[in-house]
Amino acid sequence: MSIRLRLIIWYSTVFAAGLIGFAVTVWVGTRAVIRNDIDSWLTRQSAGFEEFLRKETHGSGQAAVIEETREFSTGLPRGSGVQLFDRTGKLLFTRPEMSFGSITEQPSTVTSDRAPVRALTRRVGVAGEEFQFVLWRSLDESEAALDDLRLVLFLMVPAFLLASFAGGWFLSRRALRPVDEITKAARQISLQSFPSSLPIPQHRDELQRLCEAWNEMLHRLEGSAQKLRQFTADASHELRTPVALIRTTAELTLRHDRSAKEYRSSLQKIQEDAMELTVVIESLMDLTRADSGQSGFARLPLDFRELASEIQPQFDPIRAEKNLDLEVQLPPEQVSVIGDRGALRRLLMVLLDNAIKFTVAPGRITLRVRKTSSEMVLEVEDSGIGISEQDIPRVFDRFYQVDGSRSGGGVGLGLSIAHWIVQGHNGRIEVHSILGHGSLFRVFLPIAMDGSTVKR
Repeated sequence: MSIRLRLIIWYSTVFAAGLIGFAVTVWVGTRAVIRNDIDSWLTRQSAGFEEFLRKETHGSGQAAVIEETREFSTGLPRGSGVQLFDRTGKLLFTRPEMSFGSITEQPSTVTSDRAPVRALTRRVGVAGEEFQFVLWRSLDESEAALDDLRLVLFLMVPAFLLASFAGGWFLSRRALRPVDEITKAARQISLQSFPSSLPIPQHRDELQRLCEAWNEMLHRLEGSAQKLRQFTADASHELRTPVALIRTTAELTLRHDRSAKEYRSSLQKIQEDAMELTVVIESLMDLTRADSGQSGFARLPLDFRELASEIQPQFDPIRAEKNLDLEVQLPPEQVSVIGDRGALRRLLMVLLDNAIKFTVAPGRITLRVRKTSSEMVLEVEDSGIGISEQDIPRVFDRFYQVDGSRSGGGVGLGLSIAHWIVQGHNGRIEVHSILGHGSLFRVFLPIAMDGSTVKR
């Protein structure tokens, strides 16, 4: 079954259901409006008749009440009437002749000896006597109008259904005509060649939205390709620099005979550059694993409070050298999470290293660990240079370094690694910062279920 035929069938089915529902709603609504109009008329007329009897009889007795009822009946429209009874239920007056079944004080449909009518009854006291009257109105005219309406609606539904089938065929044929053009243009897309956009049919329909969505996807793919090319260029640049330094140092050292101290100094410089190169390579490998969706993280319970306390001594020399205060605030109880100890340790190292790198003396860095009912919250706050509002959305991009952080060193991969580690542990990371007033990195990780054994 072709798409065109399926569209026509679905369109016709939905249209038929809607049309039938509309017809039923119109008929039921019209019937309710007519009944409400009749009931309102009966209520108004009964109230007016009661008031008319009290004012016009002047206490003249039963004969006067009958006479006034007769006079009232002459003003009633065709298809309606009134009956008057005394206290015992004796019929005193009727116009026209009509007999009914049981009648209530509220308007209701009752069966008469002729046709169904809407009727109500009231009791009224006049000249010391109690009377009961019945006011009614025939439903013949309204039922005839409803029958005519039902016939019109019954004939209208198939006519409109045929029209909708023909219209659906025409519209689907016209709407699907641009598909071949879109397919032809889409086949020309490649990683090296991204068209500016696919042709968009200006029909304001699903195909137009589909083409717009395709164009948005093309823009995203083009952006991803540009990021890939930029990533490759940046990675090549970052790898080339330490390699060039190592090579230059070695060549300069080998040009002439050196003393043992000079050789040692050169080897130390080569070692430092090699360590920087190792960090870059490991970071790139981690990001490659992240791109491939293979985190490789262990899933073991561990005490994050203990892990945080172990990290602090490693940063004491560098924070003392930079004249910075490092405060660690840990909860008294164990904070057990499920994760990879090495990866979470690296997460702490990245966040603390980032805070120390961009905090000037005298500065303060605070590491906090707290626990909620379902999450562990890690906060690393510093009083450093901060991040501008426009740079915050990009701090986790690879190789991205804001202008104020260029003097801090590094290649811009640390926060990308931190973001990947957090995501790999089903957590989330957020950053709050004001330029010139410091930054706050907050990490949320799910805590381990009760009964988990912490691995040490």
